[in-house]
Amino acid sequence: MRLKTFLFLLLTGLTIALTACLKKQTASPIPEIAFKDFQANKDTANLYLNFIDGDGDIGLTQNDTVAPNNYNCFISYIEKQKGVWVKRVLPFEFNYRIPIINTSSKKKTIQGEIKIAIKPFYYDPFSKYDTIKYEIYIVDKALNKSNVISTPEIITP
Repeated sequence: MRLKTFLFLLLTGLTIALTACLKKQTASPIPEIAFKDFQANKDTANLYLNFIDGDGDIGLTQNDTVAPNNYNCFISYIEKQKGVWVKRVLPFEFNYRIPIINTSSKKKTIQGEIKIAIKPFYYDPFSKYDTIKYEIYIVDKALNKSNVISTPEIITP
């Protein structure tokens, strides 16, 4: 009888301890991104970001076409000129649409990786400066703006 009581108490204690360790993950409803990788070839670059969003509302549907919900990933072209980073205005924008990630109707924390193909992989061949980087942020459906991150320095060909 004492052995059964001991085992019962031991299992109950372990269950409580393990349940306490498995707290539900919570994150801010404001998305957070982190740089993961950048791979470039002649005309395309792949940018990889890690993300977490507490309410899981990252992404646009095909019907989200009216501003401000027509894009949700924004990338700026930055050039290093004489040791100072200068944001360049280009004749085109690096705005992208991240599709819906959480297909459930429930608000839940989601995290993962986003791959963005930058086409064309742009660098100004007429610029006298050869070092660039990109600054990136995303916006969720509730228009919460993420933190702004940047790629490491990229030496252009």
